[in-house]
Amino acid sequence: MSSVINDTLLAIKSAFEAGVNIFNGGTAVSSSNPLPVAQTDGLTVSGTVIGTLANQATSGIPTVLFTTSMLNYESITVQVTSAGSNCTITYETSEDGVNWQTTSGLTTSNVGSSANATASTTALILQFPRKASIFRARVLTYGSGTVSVVGTLSKVPVAQPGLTFIGGGLSFEGGGVGTNPIAIGLECRTSSKTSVSNATLVRPIATVDGRQVIRLNSIPENEWQYAAASGGITNTTDVALVAAQGAGIKNYLTGLSVANANATASEIVIKDGASTVIWRMYLAANAPIQSIKFVTPLQSSANTALNVACITTGTQTYINAQGYKAP
Repeated sequence: MSSVINDTLLAIKSAFEAGVNIFNGGTAVSSSNPLPVAQTDGLTVSGTVIGTLANQATSGIPTVLFTTSMLNYESITVQVTSAGSNCTITYETSEDGVNWQTTSGLTTSNVGSSANATASTTALILQFPRKASIFRARVLTYGSGTVSVVGTLSKVPVAQPGLTFIGGGLSFEGGGVGTNPIAIGLECRTSSKTSVSNATLVRPIATVDGRQVIRLNSIPENEWQYAAASGGITNTTDVALVAAQGAGIKNYLTGLSVANANATASEIVIKDGASTVIWRMYLAANAPIQSIKFVTPLQSSANTALNVACITTGTQTYINAQGYKAP
């Protein structure tokens, strides 16, 4: 290989000494038509602004921090070394140097979840791909202090993954699995999740093996049940089906079974706490087991017990109940 290079150089030298012109693009090399020179990778540009936008016209302080050509470069990294106070830097690109459009870049701390930024207000580092032939950084709004930036041009394209919005394939009813539909993931829970504020996003929940929680409005760990005491209820004293569950948590009753083993009839009531009746039924003498489901669950107030009571003394009432707790 070295002998080939040496022979080539000797041939060029001989041609030059014989008066043969060296050509660049078909035209003889001269001061007006020089040989191309490779651009330096890592070329640095910078700028600083001190002063208010209002006095820049008279003080001569520019709002443009720097303007640079992107010719032969694929990206530029801009570091804001001083962001000033209440200042905004915008980043723009242009083909003619007159009409400018905002351009977007990513922070160097991006791990694939950051949105592109077209402006900045803090000290940080942004990387921008080349989108036009000219790039500039400019103070859009000025508060106070010093705004300083430094940029480094690179021949290497920006290789950061940005925040990607995925539009998956459509899969029609009865369609094949080969249409690549987007899989829906649920949040696995074995305990209650922290409640979010009204009108905010929340993830659906599922059991540890991926079964979506839709039955009884709750995960199994938040369900409760009450079994009748031996001998049943024989007086009018309140009996707690479920105790108060704490601040912000309500008790929900989804179903119960009731029977009377005595010749005395009575009304039965479900109470929200000690006094507020939220459900009532008549229980005949020697009534067999009746199962009742509440399509719309009965609910207590927050942090309040659900109680049951017989209105008449002397029955032998057996009540079993089920429900759940939730905000």
